[in-house]
Formats: sequence, structure tokens, C-alpha cells
Amino acid sequence: MEATAAQHQPYTPSEAGFWRVTIALMLASLSIFSTLYVFQPLLPVFTSELDITATQSSLLMSACVTAMVFGLFILGFAADRYGRALVMRGSLLFTALSLVLIPIMPEFEWMVTLRFIQGFFLAGIPAAAMGYLGEEVSYRHIGLAMTLYISSNALGGMGGRVVGGYLTDLFNWQMTLWSFSAFGVLAAFLFLWLFPKERFFEKAEQNLVVDLKGMLIHLKSGPLLVLFLLGILMQIVFTAVWTYLPFYLEGDPFDWPLKWIAFTYFAYLFGVLAPPAAGRISDQAGLKRVMFSGVVIFLIGTALTAVKEGWSIMVGLSLLCMGFFVAHSMASALVSKTATHHRSGASGFYLISYYLGVAIGSTAVGTLWEKFQWYGVLSVGFLLIVLFILYPFYKDA
Repeated sequence: MEATAAQHQPYTPSEAGFWRVTIALMLASLSIFSTLYVFQPLLPVFTSELDITATQSSLLMSACVTAMVFGLFILGFAADRYGRALVMRGSLLFTALSLVLIPIMPEFEWMVTLRFIQGFFLAGIPAAAMGYLGEEVSYRHIGLAMTLYISSNALGGMGGRVVGGYLTDLFNWQMTLWSFSAFGVLAAFLFLWLFPKERFFEKAEQNLVVDLKGMLIHLKSGPLLVLFLLGILMQIVFTAVWTYLPFYLEGDPFDWPLKWIAFTYFAYLFGVLAPPAAGRISDQAGLKRVMFSGVVIFLIGTALTAVKEGWSIMVGLSLLCMGFFVAHSMASALVSKTATHHRSGASGFYLISYYLGVAIGSTAVGTLWEKFQWYGVLSVGFLLIVLFILYPFYKDA
């Protein structure tokens, strides 16, 4: 009787199920985000080997992320309606297998096309993970589970960039992508083995149109709209910095080789370590205060990269990553806390705004880079002032 009752209680850290869920989602996150971002440090390589411009090479990022926006909406809706575990399993398998094909594409345009298709399926994990945690994990412990998941986002992004840049410097970009594909297949099989069945998910029986309207109602929530805006604005700045950083550091006065540039992505370690600490602080200070503190740290770090000294750039990038992932993890927890229904849909809208920021920050900012170089890239940081103007109007749900 007690065992049956326990099966109908949300997971807590004292249970093995909590850690099976957390570890499985961390592995999935490592695979998804390393695949997404492994291309970023390689953009100068594509520019020289394929005889294309920096803005054209950035399409390998922006095409993937643009497709993720569609995937987050469609797969987030499907996850709420048909099951989150199913969506996440399919996402992992297709992502790993599609990465095998990109190095054998005959033309750059075909590479971009396959990245676009891959981007749609990359969205499966982020579209469903936060909704799954919101239902299956104890309300008191969702902050811990969410910050561990977000930390693995940062670790995956760091691994994709650091390992990708280093392997390419040693071998070539084709070998790099095949290596990441092999890791993706391994992560997918481990996920299938570890991830427990959903216990609280109820398949939607209502009319499809009614269900869609229930999801769209999130766009009428003031607190959620502020969080969606935070996602897009912070990601524009964050992506712009990391996309054009390799071009900045390979030129004067730095002249760094690719493997040195790849090491700058170790700044992501601060993005891995900071969110769990921020999660504990938020228990006393509140999610909202910690979230906006993260934005302040992020802005300070961005400003420090304007100083043309290696130490200042590294300190700036470390603070930038710390502030970004603290703000992102707090915003993610607030989205799950604020939404009372269609949680995957609410998380999907937040991530749609988040990845719209990636698309804008990667290719659209290319014009600023080509005309004004690094100061043009940093100028998009002024967009974040909007968040502080809206701060007094935001209230936790």
C-alpha cells in the first residue's frame, strides 16, 4: 500500500527516480546542446575552406535555430498532447543520426538545409523537459532539478565549442562532427535505459482546436510575457558575443589560433556551476530577484570584453556566462511555476523567444560586425535596458 502511494507522489531527491530523471535529462541536454553549438567555433574554418563570408557561415547556426523555433512550438504542443517521453526519445535519435550526414553533403547549401531539418528535432528535449519536470518532480525540489538541467545545457554548449574547436585544430571539421554523432548515439541509448515512464501525464482528449487555444492563452499572461522577452533579449546579446568572438580573437591585436580560441569557452564552467548555487539562494531571496541579479552580472561581463586585453576578455566571458545561465535557470523555473496548465507549451513559448534570440544574434548581428567590428556586436547589449524598465511591472505568480 505504501509502495503504491509512493508511486503517485512526485519525485524527491531522496528517491532513485529523481536522479534517474535528472541524469537522463542531463545526458540528453549534453547531446542536444553540444550538437547545436559545435558549429560556432568552426565558422572561421567554414569561411576559409568553403570560400564564404562570415555572415554566410553563420547560417549553419541561424538556420538550425530558426527551425528550433518551429520545433519548440510543434513539439511542445505534441508533448503536452501525446507524451513528453516519446518526443524526447525521437529527438535524441534523429539528432545523433543527422549529424553523421552533414560532413558528406556536396554543397554548403545542402549543409544548411540539413542543419535546418536537424534544428526542428533538436527542439524535442528543451520543448518537453521543463514540462516533464514540472509534473513529475516535487514542487519544493523543482528548482534543484531545473538548475541541474540548465547547468548541463551550459556544459553541453561548452563541450561542443571547446572540444569541437580543439578536435578541428588537431584533425578536421568532418572528424569532429562524426565524433559528436557517436557521443549522441551513446547518450540516446543511455537515455532510453534510464528515463522512467511518465506517471502524471494524461493524454489530451479534448478537441485539437480547444487544446491549441489553451496553449495560446499563455500569450495573455503579463508575467510570462516578461519572461519570454527576457529570453529573446538576453540570447541576442549572448549569441552575438559567442558567434563573432572567434573572428574577433583571430584578428588584430590578438591573432589567436583556433585551439586557443576554443579554450575561451571554458568560461562556460561558470555557467555550469552558478545555477545550482543560485537555486539555493533563490529559496531565500526569491526567483525574480536572483534572475535580475543575473542580468546585471551578464551586462558587466559583456562590457569587460570591450577592453582589448586577454585577461579582461576572459573575466568578462566568465561573468557573462555566470549571469546568463543564472538568469536563464531562474526564468525557466518561473515559467514552470507560473503556468498552471499546458506546461510544455509555456516552456515552449519561453524557448521559442530564447532561440529567436539565437537566430537574431548569430546572423542578423553579422551586419554590425562587418561594419563596426566588436563594438558593433556589443552595442546590442543596450537592448537589455528594456528589462529593467519593465521590472517594476513584473510580479511572481
